[in-house]
Amino acid sequence: MLWVRYALRSKQRRGSPQLRNVHPYRQRRAMLNMMCQVCSRMPTDPHGPHLFLLRDSCGAVREGERTTSPPVCVPCAGISIQLCHALRGGRFVAAWARRVPAWGVVGPLHHPQTLQPIPGAHMEQVKYGSQWAPWVRAARTMVELREVTPADLDQEFAALGRDRLEKEFTRIAALTAVA
Repeated sequence: MLWVRYALRSKQRRGSPQLRNVHPYRQRRAMLNMMCQVCSRMPTDPHGPHLFLLRDSCGAVREGERTTSPPVCVPCAGISIQLCHALRGGRFVAAWARRVPAWGVVGPLHHPQTLQPIPGAHMEQVKYGSQWAPWVRAARTMVELREVTPADLDQEFAALGRDRLEKEFTRIAALTAVA
């Protein structure tokens, strides 16, 4: 598949985060490695389960639900629900997924003969191996959530303990500080 291209800037040339615009390379890398989308930490167990924090659109996360949101670690889930506009005010659902197979990509479709973007097909979900796979300019990786268990974040935070949460918040703040 053809992937969109975005510049990777050095840390000195980075501006403020644009939370509504997901960087395609960062998203793809996080999904392929099941890294936390906030702090980029690798999972302690690459085979899962992985914590997913999604905007609440239809209640609890369902078996087989697809998402372009990479997983988060527990401390970053706490930060995300405080700072992410889309999740603030309890507009989120959290779940553990034991298996997270790649499903496809999201991106604009192009006409097979003219190679021009298809009007109205700005961000389409395209399954790997489908007839449209060669004609999408992939912007995000999409996965399917399997063996899903709802997550109680209050319990997860309590299990970490206040001291550990504070230590993790400080670590993450240092990672995101603008130099």
